[in-house]
Amino acid sequence: MQKHLYTFVTILMIGALLMTGGCSQDRSTAPDTSPTVLTQKIATPTGNKDVFVGFSNSRPDAALSAAGAAVKREYKHLPIVFASVPEQAIGQLKNNPNVLFVEEPVQREYHAQTLDWGVDRIDAEYVHATSGNRGAGVNVAVLDTGGDMDHPDITWAGGYSVVYNSYTNWDDKNGHGTHCSGIVSADDNDIGVVGVAPECNMWMVQISTRKFLAMDDIIAGIDFCYGTHFDGDPNNDIQVMSMSFGGPGSSSEELALQACYDIGILLISSAGNTGGAVTSPADYDCVMAISAIDQYDAFYTYSAYGPEIEVTAPGVRIYSTYKMGRYRTLTGTSMAGPMVAGAAALIWSDNPGWTHEQVRARLHATAEDIGLNVYQQGYGLVDCENAVLGTTNGDN
Repeated sequence: MQKHLYTFVTILMIGALLMTGGCSQDRSTAPDTSPTVLTQKIATPTGNKDVFVGFSNSRPDAALSAAGAAVKREYKHLPIVFASVPEQAIGQLKNNPNVLFVEEPVQREYHAQTLDWGVDRIDAEYVHATSGNRGAGVNVAVLDTGGDMDHPDITWAGGYSVVYNSYTNWDDKNGHGTHCSGIVSADDNDIGVVGVAPECNMWMVQISTRKFLAMDDIIAGIDFCYGTHFDGDPNNDIQVMSMSFGGPGSSSEELALQACYDIGILLISSAGNTGGAVTSPADYDCVMAISAIDQYDAFYTYSAYGPEIEVTAPGVRIYSTYKMGRYRTLTGTSMAGPMVAGAAALIWSDNPGWTHEQVRARLHATAEDIGLNVYQQGYGLVDCENAVLGTTNGDN
């Protein structure tokens, strides 16, 4: 009964959106990779808690109904629902043999601080000039605040907003997402800046429009990337996901990212600006954790560190694209993560038959030891020239 009610409400809301929306899209041409989302915003009643429910087999609708839960968000490809559940019924749900976990959502915060040398330091420009490899053919997704859709220095392959459930409205009002995207793939066009992999296929997945991120939106963004592998269009399959945010651990997020890793997506995340322990999602085994250094190869004071760090990359005073067609210098591990995502695109473009695990291993094997301890640099500083060409002739 509850499922039928949600279906009816969803149909009504979709009809209303089609009549009142400021723009429309041709559903026959847009790939059907959007997460399954209830378009009605359900308020959380007093005495209820919003929780993620992970399940192992079929969705436990009977258990959710018996617990008095109201499903607030579904995910098309992942065995998770986001629901409002009476507090006294949470224990009952946890005891269901089909339920893997019941957890409250945690927030994420972007790892950048408002405060260009980085692309040069990792010798990406040497790869461009020597081999002509600029990352062509590799699909990279940045999960962030959106992208400046009209920026003269970024060529977008496409985008999707989980915030607005839209393929046509993922414009960046914050700036963080555009900055990270430019680090990966700003065009090599004689204006502004050039990215590490300027010819890769750049996808924006807008998971927030503000500083803090809701976990259900993050899961929806991950679900979108996963879904590109099952929409019948092999040209849009996301190969690299770049995430520049973090916070406490989440079983839901880890399950979703592990699902992506299991189908061959390389996952890269900034380690965090804690000055201490690596944050999630960077600390999950399936995700590459990236720390940051400055222009002098010194460890960035506020960069997180620990045994999870795999490589380090430039992250201090990085000049890149910004919202409203502008450019800006920002600092943080948020900037270091996209450097590595771009390097991964160069490697994959040179070795299109490789798996994500081979690309990951190549990043490890060719990193430059810059004298930091292993908890700070992991295998070392990412080196695009060595990773792609097998040489170390660049200017560094």
